[in-house]
Amino acid sequence: MQFKRKAKRFKEKIRAHAVALLPSKKGFGYEMPPEKMLAEIYFDQKGFPDQAHLFFNFYEHANWSSPKGTPYHNWKLLAGEWIFNYAQEQKLRKRQRENALLSSY
Repeated sequence: MQFKRKAKRFKEKIRAHAVALLPSKKGFGYEMPPEKMLAEIYFDQKGFPDQAHLFFNFYEHANWSSPKGTPYHNWKLLAGEWIFNYAQEQKLRKRQRENALLSSY
C-alpha cells in the first residue's frame, strides 16, 4: 500500500514574510498611470517609437479610464491593443494603395 504525500502547509507568518520579499511591480504593467518614459521604452522595444507619444496623450486625456468611466488597471494591455490596431490600420492602407494602383491600369 502506497501512502499519498501530504502538501506542506505554510504558516501565515512565513507566507506574509515571503510576499513582503517579492520585488515591486513598478514598471511591469501594473502601476497606473505609467510614467511616460516607460511607455516610450515599451513602444520602442515593439518597433513603434512614433506611437508612444500618441498613445500616452490619448489615454492621459481620457484620464486612464474607459469611456464608461471604469479605470484601467494594466497599461501594457492597452499599449498592446494600440500597437495591434495601428499595425492592422497600416496593412489596410497598404492594401488600399496597392488596389488603387492595380485598378488604375
